[in-house]
Amino acid sequence: MTSLVILAAGLGSRFGGNKQLAEFGPQQLTLMEYNLINAVNAGFKRVVFVIRPELEPLLRRQVIPRRPENIEYAFAVQSFADLPPACTLPTQRSKPLGTAHALWCCRHLIKESFAVINADDFYGKQAFSLLLQQANKTPKDYLMVAYQLRNTLSDFGGVNRGLCQLDGQNYLTAIEECEQIQSDGQTIKGILSENQRDIELTAKSLISMNCWFFTPDVFLALEQALTRLLCAIEAKQLSVNQECYLPAVVMEQIQQKNHQQKKRVKVLSTDDNWFGLTYSQDSEQVDKKVTALFGKK
Repeated sequence: MTSLVILAAGLGSRFGGNKQLAEFGPQQLTLMEYNLINAVNAGFKRVVFVIRPELEPLLRRQVIPRRPENIEYAFAVQSFADLPPACTLPTQRSKPLGTAHALWCCRHLIKESFAVINADDFYGKQAFSLLLQQANKTPKDYLMVAYQLRNTLSDFGGVNRGLCQLDGQNYLTAIEECEQIQSDGQTIKGILSENQRDIELTAKSLISMNCWFFTPDVFLALEQALTRLLCAIEAKQLSVNQECYLPAVVMEQIQQKNHQQKKRVKVLSTDDNWFGLTYSQDSEQVDKKVTALFGKK
């Protein structure tokens, strides 16, 4: 049974609230639910919501009664109490541990290959079909759906994006973080995170928007990465609020010298529009885009 994991534990600090529960469009549904419609149509049979504990009653009241009838569901809680063996967290830690930890927290609910998306993003129809079709062709590979940069920008401020680098067979070789990406109508510019260098980007640059397909062995890699992070924090080698990000763990596996742990990530490109909620001002545009896709009010 193919599962879709939705990472829905975020705090929504820049948005100003629980953006994963904001409702849009003619049916007044969350972006999670519009994604579920497309995922079920593509062939997904089960959804796992990774949440903060306080969100469960809200989802049970707001989202679960409206889910498609032919999809099963489960909840996984991202909690500081759920850590790798022998790991501890400083009491002054306030921020979540990041997307790698969020995904690791659903390990007990996943036994087969599965897809992962963010709760506050809309991925279009094509992504889910691409993932399932390719998974049948290359079942041992990880997969990622990449979007054209021009289809991922916000009208209300700079955005951070992962720039994808591919080899000749469309396998991922690197994800380069780029900050404050904005368009002035003629050019698109950003700042490379690693060296803070200004860069001009093309409209068709391929971008990672956290749309993945993994085999279950990813959970061991996530646990190892979390253990290293927490040990470094305990040794005061890293900031107490340092996070562990899913793309970084994937890149570690791509670059592994140990052949048994090394993974390949096939990149599937789509020209569908991606949109999401970063700023509260994004809500009006998201509502218009959802309405255009799912019918008029």
